Amino acid sequence: MFTEILRKLVNVPGVSGFEDKVRESIRSSIKSYGKTWIDPIGNLVLELGEGEKSILLAAHMDELGLLVTNIDDDGKIRFRKIGGIDDRILPSQHVVIHTSKGDVQGVIGLTPPHLRLEKELKVVPWNELYIDVGVDSAEEARELGIEVLDPVTFYKPWSILGKGDIIATRSIDDRFGCAVLVELARKIYEGSIRPRAKIYLAWTVQEEVGLRGALALAHTLKPNYMIAVDTTTCCNPVITGGLKPGKGPTLRVVDNAGIMNPRIAKYIVNLAREHSIPLQPASAGGGTDMAAFQRVNVYAVSLGVPVKYTHSTTEMINLNDVDMLIKLLSVVIEDSFKNID
Repeated sequence: MFTEILRKLVNVPGVSGFEDKVRESIRSSIKSYGKTWIDPIGNLVLELGEGEKSILLAAHMDELGLLVTNIDDDGKIRFRKIGGIDDRILPSQHVVIHTSKGDVQGVIGLTPPHLRLEKELKVVPWNELYIDVGVDSAEEARELGIEVLDPVTFYKPWSILGKGDIIATRSIDDRFGCAVLVELARKIYEGSIRPRAKIYLAWTVQEEVGLRGALALAHTLKPNYMIAVDTTTCCNPVITGGLKPGKGPTLRVVDNAGIMNPRIAKYIVNLAREHSIPLQPASAGGGTDMAAFQRVNVYAVSLGVPVKYTHSTTEMINLNDVDMLIKLLSVVIEDSFKNID
């Protein structure tokens, strides 16, 4: 079930600021479960259950991508990056330009080494690259429907690796989290998860460009507790220690945007231990929607799974970690932070 939801969401384009299709796909899946609404910036919220306390779980819908900034006279499509994209991954990528007339395929070309005169081949910065859509003029490009400010996504392969429990694809960050929330919504609606509090499930926008959707939501909907469901970059012994896929979900205690309240961290660790759920407390780079809610004085937690090759086109997760994360989140929702009060 989860894998089907994830694959469906991965293939929906949703560059930061252009999450409309992702939101529509999710809303169609959850609209029968409870009250839903969309706020002015574009966050989607589902309200379930009732109680004096409230808990909000959030996952961001947006993905890294590009934006068309100019169409050269010779038909080259110039672009800017949206989000933290490493210039090293751009050359030779297949991309899709999402126009008002439909999708247009393209590639980011690179001068081959045979024709480059410099002795040492260096990383070509994004502003020197362009998208080739197979035309020779700006007029032909516009005939295809391409216009300035059209969003661009990377081609998304889907690979199942290892023993069938490893998935490698683009935009696992954070369509994985979006899929987890859809699954939790179903379980709460069907009664297999029984919360002790009012539950808000939120699919946020523009996380990759500064947690903007979560910041807006934090100022209009202030829950007692908040859980960001997001990926944690792994496999750097200096920054992330022994964090590794296949060893359980992650408790993102420290990153560049926030530090979790030690009392809340201890609560999650103890709850996982009580239910025999493996858990990996982690230090990480970057930040999650947790930090947005901390800024308005809400107890906030960041839970997720380890991901290899984050912010590339080959992001990789272990499905066993996802299963354990869903189990842990179910336990947290049912316990509803009762031992914190």
